[in-house]
Amino acid sequence: MGIFILLLPGSRGIFHNPPMRPSRYMIPTLLSLWSTVLAGAAPQISLPDDLGRVTDLPGPARRVVSLAPSITESLFAVGAGDQVVGVTLFCDYPETVRKIPHVGGMVNPNIEAIVALSPDLILVSMEGNTREDFTRLTQLGIPVFVTNPRTIAGIYRSLEQIGTLTGHAREARTMVDSMKTRVKTITAKVTGPSPRTLLVVSLQPLIAAGAGTFVNELLATAGAVNIAATARGTYPAYSREAILSANPDVLIITSDLLTGTESLTAMFPEWGTLPALRLHRVFGINPDIVSRPGPRAVDGLEKLYSLLHAGTP
Repeated sequence: MGIFILLLPGSRGIFHNPPMRPSRYMIPTLLSLWSTVLAGAAPQISLPDDLGRVTDLPGPARRVVSLAPSITESLFAVGAGDQVVGVTLFCDYPETVRKIPHVGGMVNPNIEAIVALSPDLILVSMEGNTREDFTRLTQLGIPVFVTNPRTIAGIYRSLEQIGTLTGHAREARTMVDSMKTRVKTITAKVTGPSPRTLLVVSLQPLIAAGAGTFVNELLATAGAVNIAATARGTYPAYSREAILSANPDVLIITSDLLTGTESLTAMFPEWGTLPALRLHRVFGINPDIVSRPGPRAVDGLEKLYSLLHAGTP
């Protein structure tokens, strides 16, 4: 804020000697004018992140660097897209993101490129960012905020955090309310038996989404029994024989891996006896809407529900 100089009637400026002492009748006027000046200033922001660190900003961030695709999607979803000045190589949604300068990957951000963009806020997920890079970023003197949602509720919180930090709190609340309504619509429709399901994120090696992932929560919310939820690890590895023994009713494979059922049986011919293949319940799904903990996660939930219960591709 600049210097505010108030010249009262009868005064001759700040260099006049002796200075005029305001009367008791002028004090309320002075206080009122000063309050008006302060009211026009941008409100300061003080917000704890997901590591418990408090980030202080003098006002909403205007130049933001995002170091995760889910964060970038969240920024655009709450209306802060025009404030994003740098993103990772993996940030590709929405389409306009492709025009924003890249600052490297999630695990190897280019510190020099970030500094050159003169950001007033760096948003980090920690899911793909290393502790070493995080330490380097916090030493730059630029506010660094960690948002690392692992659940649907965590996604709501992350959107609200990002909205607050960028001056779009109202838009963020509207987005969250809409998402909550859509989730309630799905949960109200989930009835009957839950199909035993395996969501495969890698074919070579075979890896499925297990417990501790928000993918697991999406499956459960959509009305599935996630076979991998009882395995050890968040993304457990499977042998082809273990999947045959698990005998899933539904196989969901990320669409970047699945080119068709024929290619799957060519790779694993013994799987032809699985109920999922015999009953044509092998589906592909866009990995971004089930692996990125951002606003499109509800799209992923709705898609999973349609695959599990309606069997529509």
